[in-house]
Amino acid sequence: MRPVLALAALLASLCGTAAADVNDVMTERRLSLPASPVSLSFARQDWALTQEQRRDGDTAVYYLHSSKARLMFFSVYLDKTDSCASAAACLEASLKNPNYKDAKGLQRSTQGPFRLATFHLDNPHGTAVKQGHVLASAYLNGVWVDVHLSNVGQERPDLAPLLEFLKTLTLQ
Repeated sequence: MRPVLALAALLASLCGTAAADVNDVMTERRLSLPASPVSLSFARQDWALTQEQRRDGDTAVYYLHSSKARLMFFSVYLDKTDSCASAAACLEASLKNPNYKDAKGLQRSTQGPFRLATFHLDNPHGTAVKQGHVLASAYLNGVWVDVHLSNVGQERPDLAPLLEFLKTLTLQ
C-alpha cells in the first residue's frame, strides 16, 4: 500500500509543478516559468488563453491570449536565457523575426521596465488586412520577458489601446 501512496504523492507534486506557472485569482492572472521568481500579472477580464507551448526542461514558455471585446491578441514569452542581457538587447532579438521585415513606422521607446517597438504591417503574407504591433521586452533575474500585443483592421489600427493595456501589466 505504501508504494501506491508514494506514487500518488509524486504525481500530485508533478501536477502542482506543471500548473504553477499560470496562477489565476479572482480578477488577476499571473504567468511565470516554473520555479522562477519572475512573473507577469494582468487583469483577467475577458482574456482567453488560446495557446501554451513549452521548451523541454521548462526553461521557456509561450502563452497566447485573445480578447474578443478588445479585438486584440496578447502573447508572452518567458525564457531563462543569457542570449540577451538587457531589455534593449532582447528587443533587438525580437525584431530579428523575419515576419517584421516589412514593418512600417517602426518606433522605439521605453515604458517602465520594458523597451518597446511599435509598428504596423500592411497586408502581411498577402492578406487584405493591416496589423498594429507593440513588442515589449524586459530582462529580469536571468529571464527574458517578451510581450507582443497586436490588433487587426481594414485600415491601420490605432496603437493606443495596445499601449494602454501594456501599462496595466505588472512585472515582478
